[in-house]
Amino acid sequence: MEKKYPKFVVGSFIINTKGELFLRTTPSQDNKYTCINEKVLWGESIEDTLTKSVQEKTGLKVESFELIGLTDGLNIPIPDGVTNLIFADYKVLVGNMTDFKTNKDREYKWLLPQEWLDMGENAFGPYIYEVIEKLA
Repeated sequence: MEKKYPKFVVGSFIINTKGELFLRTTPSQDNKYTCINEKVLWGESIEDTLTKSVQEKTGLKVESFELIGLTDGLNIPIPDGVTNLIFADYKVLVGNMTDFKTNKDREYKWLLPQEWLDMGENAFGPYIYEVIEKLA
């Protein structure tokens, strides 16, 4: 029997200079709002994964980041079934917004953390609401 291991994922909760948090919808979570996340590839550091994924998916440069916490992503439903992920969630600060871009197929918003919380838990993918509570 082949051994399986959880995948390690970096979650980026991006905050601009106005204190607004960026979230976008994700088709794999019924178009609910989630942060940007990326699996850490073999031989790649957490820092490299975080800065590269933020740059590629938003065009924004990471100014600084700090660990929010770890989340057990066991049995989060995805299109291929369920998965076993471990999320390292980071508060990511960005500066200059002139290069901002995003995927046109996804809805996104920049809102203050409390404004996100006012939307209620059902607006978000798994565990996102709880992380926003830590940011508020």
